[in-house]
Amino acid sequence: MGKFFSSVGLLAAAATAATVIYAQKRSQQTGRDVVDVLGNLPAELKESGSEWQQKLRLAVDAGKQAAAAKEAEIEQQLGQREEQPSRAADYAV
Repeated sequence: MGKFFSSVGLLAAAATAATVIYAQKRSQQTGRDVVDVLGNLPAELKESGSEWQQKLRLAVDAGKQAAAAKEAEIEQQLGQREEQPSRAADYAV
């Protein structure tokens, strides 16, 4: 039973430390006081989550665009390679 309570205590301490670190970082990002961030923590977490979702969407879109551009480049290179042997065959008479 003692191990259980010590584990719960460690988890609680880790959660508290994570909360304080989050509040400090969020305070630096928004310019508000750490106490204000902690006092409004649920709304802060929701707003922060929305910001991360937006960043994630932008990153996914950029990745899709980069993949499409690379695919077009590879297809172009493959097309050029397929044409080269046929040109060589034309001159081999």
